[in-house]
Amino acid sequence: MVTYGVPGRWLRHKEDGTVYNYNDILVKNPAVEEVSEEIAFPEKYIPAKQKGREAKLSLSTETEVVDKVQPRKGAGHTVKATGGKKK
Repeated sequence: MVTYGVPGRWLRHKEDGTVYNYNDILVKNPAVEEVSEEIAFPEKYIPAKQKGREAKLSLSTETEVVDKVQPRKGAGHTVKATGGKKK
């Protein structure tokens, strides 16, 4: 894989937030600012307390749980697509 620019340095467009590798030509553009890796890629630096949440509902797919669920009325479609002959 070829890496263009300077590793560890990032540029972000001020208007649309697009992140680019550091480039001497792009850095001259007034609409582009240099940002740290934490700002460029915040998903890599999520605190441990935000990593995940426990489900409030039972998400198991055991057959005994699925069998207990009652079907809802009106869940099926009654419209037929055959059309038939016009009179």
